[in-house]
Amino acid sequence: MTNNNNYNNTNAYRLVLATNDGTYYFSPEQIVRMESSSNYTNIYFTDRKPILASKVLKEFEEALLPFGFLRTHRSHLVNRRYITRIANDGNIVMEDLSKAELSRRRKSEVLKMLRKTFLINQN
Repeated sequence: MTNNNNYNNTNAYRLVLATNDGTYYFSPEQIVRMESSSNYTNIYFTDRKPILASKVLKEFEEALLPFGFLRTHRSHLVNRRYITRIANDGNIVMEDLSKAELSRRRKSEVLKMLRKTFLINQN
């Protein structure tokens, strides 16, 4: 997998997913969030139905962190470009209105990264 430290430049990178239907290639910007389910990961997209991948979330985390993804909980990895708000209940609300949990242990780190992203995008 190609590693790129600029999460805004995702044109060259493609995530490869082999499924029963065939092999899919996705750019990180097409992915809204990922949620673990035991040794599988549900991948939610901007423009298609979710796909269940037979990889653990940790593998996706290592590949996607350079592209603006945040690990918000042991079972959630989100694309920060699709975060709309942090709800009063502590969950992260995405543009597609789905929610991802924000663990107490990761909360300050995630909020710090979101503030940094917000400041960078304002310039």
